[in-house]
Amino acid sequence: MSEFNNAQQEEYSRLINKSEDYIEAHLDDIISLEDLANHTNFSSHHFHRLFKEYSRETLKQFVTRIKMERAALFLSINQSISLTEVALNYGYSDISSFSRAFKRYFGRSPSHYRREQEMTRKKTEKLS
Repeated sequence: MSEFNNAQQEEYSRLINKSEDYIEAHLDDIISLEDLANHTNFSSHHFHRLFKEYSRETLKQFVTRIKMERAALFLSINQSISLTEVALNYGYSDISSFSRAFKRYFGRSPSHYRREQEMTRKKTEKLS
């Protein structure tokens, strides 16, 4: 970040925060680098470089992390919703692609994760 002056750093940081907010508000959509770059009036290459520098992860890593974290939270607090609905809510076209992404990220399937969360909740309730 040292190559930019303070005013540029503040502006870039503001734009990246705005982009992160946009991503979080559109997790059920396909979010492309080109769309975000156009939204901020930067070239795709420049936007990607800035995003990685200010966010410490690539755009794809950020989107995947946010989707997986939100889906995991949703799975653990809402037992009645199907895995297919969770997948669709977070921009996946089907349960199998969601399950593969979830397992890659957390090392367990969404259904296994949900069961673990339920067991943990029941143990906590017994101790209370």
